[in-house]
Amino acid sequence: MNKVKNTGLVLCGLALGLSLSAPAAQAVESLKATLSTNRIFVDGKETHMTAYTINGNNYVKLRDVGKAVGFEVYWDSANGCVQVESGKPYTGEAPAKAEPDKSVTQPEPTAPANDADVDAMKQDIIDRTNALRKENGIAALTTSDKLMQAAQVRADEMAAHTVYSHTRPDGQKFNTITDCPYMAENIHRIADWTLSEQTLAEQAVADWNASTTHHKNMLNPKLSEIGIGLARGVNDNGNPCWYCVQLFLYDGYSISWVDTPTNK
Repeated sequence: MNKVKNTGLVLCGLALGLSLSAPAAQAVESLKATLSTNRIFVDGKETHMTAYTINGNNYVKLRDVGKAVGFEVYWDSANGCVQVESGKPYTGEAPAKAEPDKSVTQPEPTAPANDADVDAMKQDIIDRTNALRKENGIAALTTSDKLMQAAQVRADEMAAHTVYSHTRPDGQKFNTITDCPYMAENIHRIADWTLSEQTLAEQAVADWNASTTHHKNMLNPKLSEIGIGLARGVNDNGNPCWYCVQLFLYDGYSISWVDTPTNK
């Protein structure tokens, strides 16, 4: 038996000599296993290894192959599986777990953005939107406190119910968020794992700008005010994400009342 080429021929044997579970035992109840009389050679030298003949095939224990051929094999109780390591000599024992080095300071988990960070991200989205308008010769949008409040309510209610839609969780249109229906809305849901190369504001504005409908809202000269909402939540796959909202108000209109988040 050649150590490299023929090791795979015996790996399907009685791995580690473990007992079969009840369902497996029933499945092989009718099989007849007898001690094999076939001789086994490793690199031209005969090696004693207990083998069994079942339906004309020879089976050996994986542990015995590891000993004879020279590779590590052991039962990994932590992961509930057999581990085979071809580059290590046979011991049959799982390696001891190394104790953590207490002298090394472990990094703390990334903390959620605080209020100041969120406010900065909102302002960054406004600035980037106005930069696009300036590039296209369109007047800048002014920030409206009421529209900021309304956009935050929209982000909060979407995040709370994992509802990514221009329709509110209770089935109403997005423009019922205030007492003035003359608005436009851009929404985005950005998973954390996609933010490795861009900031939230960069990705949100870039994606909106690449979409015909959202781009049209950001560059609409008839819109004069803007509000931004950002809320933490999860997407449909359960991945942590940001719910991002841009609300725009048409020129000449005002808001005096903002609704609270709705439920499904």
